[in-house]
Amino acid sequence: MKKYIFSAIAALALSCTFVACGDDNDDPVINYDTTATQGSAGTYSGTWTRTGDDGSETYSGSVTLAAGSEANVTNVTFSCPETNLNATSIANVWHANYGYQFFNQTVSDANGLGVAFSGRIDENGNMTTSFTISQKVGRKNYQFKYEFIGKK
Repeated sequence: MKKYIFSAIAALALSCTFVACGDDNDDPVINYDTTATQGSAGTYSGTWTRTGDDGSETYSGSVTLAAGSEANVTNVTFSCPETNLNATSIANVWHANYGYQFFNQTVSDANGLGVAFSGRIDENGNMTTSFTISQKVGRKNYQFKYEFIGKK
């Protein structure tokens, strides 16, 4: 009986010596040949969804990113003619998860939108961004959440 147990343990030990770990590095390589400012620049056309107290509506529009005067800074123009959204702001931009990310958390003269915003561009050129602003409709001010999904 000891002989069979010893043989089984030896076979198990021998089989473990031939086990190897596979290469788990299947992720694409990020191309850093361009700066985040240059790589993210362009016009992204798509759909704006504006949500307010009375529900949500969908409109066509765009977001344009253009290189700013400083490294890692971009000029962002939000445009949705049907809702009178036309604002330009600066934002920080950087490489993130095989794409780009941008944001502006300050409310200043350089932030033409007047509220904090952020956005993401994936490796396929798809952009998403969102923010909440106060807009005047008739005589009243309303809070609207804007969400954009578009492609370069």
